[in-house]
Amino acid sequence: MSQTNNAGTTNTNQNNNRKGGNNKHYQNRNNQQQSGQQQQQQSGQQQQQQQHHQHRNKHQNQQGGQNQQGGQNQQNKQGRGKAPSNVESFPISLSQQQVQQLQAYQQQTQQNQSAQFQSNFLPPATALYTPVINYFINLYNNFKSQSHQDILVSYDSFFKSCETYYPHCALPTIENLIPILGDKFEESSFTDRFFVLLYKEIYYRYYYALVFQPNINTCVESWQNYYQIFHTLLSANSPNDVEIDLPNAWLWDLVDEFVYQYHTFAKFKLKKQDVDFLSENPEIWDTTNVIRYLYYIIKKSQIFSANTNRFESSSEDFCSHPVYKMLGYYSVISLVRVQCLLGDYTLALKTLELIDMGKKAMYTYVTACHITLYYYLGFAYLMSRKYNEATKALNTILVSVASKSKSQNFQSDHNEKKTDKMYALLTICQALYPNKIDENVSNNLKEKFGDKLLRLQKGDLSVYEELYTFAAPRCIGPVPPYISGFNVTALDPHRLQLSLFLEEVKQQSLLTTIRSYITLYSTISIQKLAGLLQIDPEDLRVKLTCYKHKLFNVLGKGETKWNNQLDIDFYIDQDMIHIDNRLYAKETDSFINSILKFEGSLTPSYNWM
Repeated sequence: MSQTNNAGTTNTNQNNNRKGGNNKHYQNRNNQQQSGQQQQQQSGQQQQQQQHHQHRNKHQNQQGGQNQQGGQNQQNKQGRGKAPSNVESFPISLSQQQVQQLQAYQQQTQQNQSAQFQSNFLPPATALYTPVINYFINLYNNFKSQSHQDILVSYDSFFKSCETYYPHCALPTIENLIPILGDKFEESSFTDRFFVLLYKEIYYRYYYALVFQPNINTCVESWQNYYQIFHTLLSANSPNDVEIDLPNAWLWDLVDEFVYQYHTFAKFKLKKQDVDFLSENPEIWDTTNVIRYLYYIIKKSQIFSANTNRFESSSEDFCSHPVYKMLGYYSVISLVRVQCLLGDYTLALKTLELIDMGKKAMYTYVTACHITLYYYLGFAYLMSRKYNEATKALNTILVSVASKSKSQNFQSDHNEKKTDKMYALLTICQALYPNKIDENVSNNLKEKFGDKLLRLQKGDLSVYEELYTFAAPRCIGPVPPYISGFNVTALDPHRLQLSLFLEEVKQQSLLTTIRSYITLYSTISIQKLAGLLQIDPEDLRVKLTCYKHKLFNVLGKGETKWNNQLDIDFYIDQDMIHIDNRLYAKETDSFINSILKFEGSLTPSYNWM
């Protein structure tokens, strides 16, 4: 498979330099800058780890249409400024194809000055800047040393330098940077070959961050690079064969970006020539292949091996290798994300049962992973009509985010956007099923969406649609775009999920009003309640049955227990409604659970792998 130039992504802070390669010019430059940058390195490590996701998440969290995203991306690019002109640089020799791309990009930019214009490719880098060279050498040296702390600092510093010196173009290709390393780079070394693949992944990650819909060639090249990364890891016969060690933040970025690029590709509006090309290459970003790779990584990591306890391993297992262990764990979370994007919320919640949701669980190691997990957990609960569980999940993460932001000021941009979306989801949950939440979270919710909550409680469907469109991830279909059609909107998966959600809301439109009345009585006749609601008694009986049904949900792992979500309960005896009889409620719950237990004994147990 063909490979091309790759690299780069997001934000971070601080500077970090050590000795350069064999080239005397670059080495002297490194030595001149080493002293001051090492002091900055020590003070900025924790802040860098929290901020290196920021730049790409600016673009990942856009949920509107293509025009809106294109305009927002263009504004982000304008806000990035120009590369500094007072820094020493060295020209890059461009190929004939790169020269043509650069000329075409410049011509397109001159002809399209509107804010909505968004090119589908980036011009190549035309210069190597000295700070970027130093950061790259430092990243390579620390990668070879296998020191988590040093790798993370240089990883973040390299991202920051890329954003500063290449704000509107692609990063330098790995072919431009390898000569800088001189004799230190050994093509026969597993570590060096894998470093090249990782740099290419960074290259494409940076590319996707700046371009809303990259051209088809870039998508193919990025897919092929991921294929080589995963194939290298999956083909190892022993953990000792993989002589690499990466910080958790980098491993999370690797898997998270893989799913992000798949999601981006699934939303493409393809041209006719792209459809023809993909029809001949169906494996490119195919849903089945994406899910298969995530399953393969989980299986290879052996984190759910039948011979060991969960996340406990011996030295002979791949789970003993930190890279495999964390990649497998993050692949489970990414698999949940894919399942939510495809609309399979039941399977997503089933998969999440494999994850330890304790306060010290491994997803807390990386803040972006923590937020992603709870965002999709809350969304899956919401779409599964488990409003109580959704409220608990969203309340938990919002309390955690608030505490971290006060003390560490983490990921300000990504935090604000993702937090607003989770508050919007929580607003919907509070309208459909009022529940007690943290006082600070409640105050923030009222400040952000207090007026909308009042309108939701009155059954305003337009507000439900508005908040869902803003907060929900943009769902996709499992069928590749070149098969489903490149201009089809009637069966758009996101619109389908929205229509299903609004239909559920309509079914519960009268339930809030019913609840407000039955809480005032211990017993009331159907005839009287129907008169208060101004509906037919028989229709009220149907509504009460619906009310009862909507507020019973499956709880607990293994889905073996049903529980009433409401703070009140009722039952109908002939024409009388008896409210809040807890003894009867317990008898009802026991009867339903007995039925479910019997049905469960006839159903094959869920098997992982």
